Amino acid sequence: MKKISRVVIAFALLLALSVSLFHTSASAITTTERNRNEIYSQLVARGLTKAQACGILANIEYESSYNPNAWYKNISYGLCQWQGDRLKVFQDTYKTEAQRASIYNQISYLFTELNGKEKNAYKKSIVPYTKNTADEAYNVGYMFCLKFERPLDQKTNPVNRGNKAKELFAMNFTTTSSSVKKSSKKTSTVSKLKTYTTGRYKTTAKLKVRTSATTSSKSVGVLKKGAKVTVKSVKSKKWGKITYKKKSRYVSLDYAKKV
Repeated sequence: MKKISRVVIAFALLLALSVSLFHTSASAITTTERNRNEIYSQLVARGLTKAQACGILANIEYESSYNPNAWYKNISYGLCQWQGDRLKVFQDTYKTEAQRASIYNQISYLFTELNGKEKNAYKKSIVPYTKNTADEAYNVGYMFCLKFERPLDQKTNPVNRGNKAKELFAMNFTTTSSSVKKSSKKTSTVSKLKTYTTGRYKTTAKLKVRTSATTSSKSVGVLKKGAKVTVKSVKSKKWGKITYKKKSRYVSLDYAKKV
């Protein structure tokens, strides 16, 4: 009987572990799918066909795996891995770092670019491809990679993203027609500009310490959540100048509160 009991207990533990692992995996998959569906909804809500949306989705999958909080080597951030001047414009527009912005704001900025400085990319990768077919999805994925993302490898990357777009086109997406309207209500609060002054602040999240007042500048350290700092001056409306390791550095005051 004791032997049988041990076997039963061992089986029960194994079953519990299997359920736990499955739950963890399913949660991760659900998060990715939810983000992908949300991005797709935002794209088609702005007038794109399924083929056009899948072409852009394929590029976003390769850039960030649909993770709006993605960042790479303190250089590129967000769904489309913005960097340099394009990242700075994002920051100035939404008053937050790209990887902390909502999916709605990131897709809104994507279209701001396509209607502005990246209008040529829009004309070359979206406008010509109006047929709602798998081949057209490939064309958009291929051209969007070349004209908008502009990777160093312009041979294999466009092909891979074009093929991924065809795969996505064969899938069924869950769209939420009200997603744009719901998110737009949040945008107004995110976009409001706070006024910061000098004094003592306490961080409300982990905060990168930078060499200058921009998210594109080099990160030289991280302040833990709850750390207290003295802001000597404020630059570009949201960047607090502090002393860090005996040098003048900057932190974003969007993630700190005055004490």
